[in-house]
Amino acid sequence: MQDHQGASHEDQTPTPDDVARMYDNSSALLSEVMGGNIHLGYWDGDDDTRSVAEATDALTGMVADRLALSPGMRVLDIGCGTGRPAVYVAGTYDVHVTGITISPQQVELALARPEVGEGPGRVAFECADGMALPFPDGRFDAVYAIESFLHMDDRAKAIAEAARVLRPGGMLVMANPYVEGELTEAEAEIVAANRELFQIPPVGSADDYVGHLRDAGLEVTEVLDIGENVRRSHAVAADTVRRAGDGHDGAFRQQLSEVADIIERFGALPQVGYGLIAARTAAAR
Repeated sequence: MQDHQGASHEDQTPTPDDVARMYDNSSALLSEVMGGNIHLGYWDGDDDTRSVAEATDALTGMVADRLALSPGMRVLDIGCGTGRPAVYVAGTYDVHVTGITISPQQVELALARPEVGEGPGRVAFECADGMALPFPDGRFDAVYAIESFLHMDDRAKAIAEAARVLRPGGMLVMANPYVEGELTEAEAEIVAANRELFQIPPVGSADDYVGHLRDAGLEVTEVLDIGENVRRSHAVAADTVRRAGDGHDGAFRQQLSEVADIIERFGALPQVGYGLIAARTAAAR
């Protein structure tokens, strides 16, 4: 047996530049696959007929619902992708959302959105590293991170940075896949292949994230595993990637087929969970 990380002595921890290049090269395809977002979706069950866009927006909504937002608040989106979640949160809650991403290509796409501007209901985007946020202490009323801490090679530092820029009593909500329990050698190889594909350090567990939050001085208020509700996303994404290869011959079609296989096999592992984790900074005295 191997540990739940699926690690080996040959593993190379991806750098921020590695993650940026991956998203520079793949954001257009990933956005197409996931209905305009670049994160997994939420379905109520096998009979849920909502579209991929509706399912991924639903997951954004579940994160936002836990932020305790009110009109006029300033919100930070760590790992904003091409901006759709920020636009959703800003428009739904009448708040201003600043999105950061390490990918210059994603920033360029996000800045083309008509909602960019100042004030409630508007959004802003910039290129920045979540492990070294370019904002003063207490700048934001709420912070969220959807599948972005997953990529960071120092998650403790990234979460401490998120806590630093939160005002007293502010909420931090994250959504992330994680792996719980031991893996066979074959299962560990699937996890390793997914990590290589998406430039992910050892995946970590829910307890790892909770520990980082507490070390940053935050009070953890909720840990909710919605793994079974997002599992369909992997199969849907794999099918879309395979169809993207239709009409192509040779190496490109084969490459997309291999990518689809990795996504599907990873999502099918019973040890793969998905957590919504909420935490609060200490209130001002």
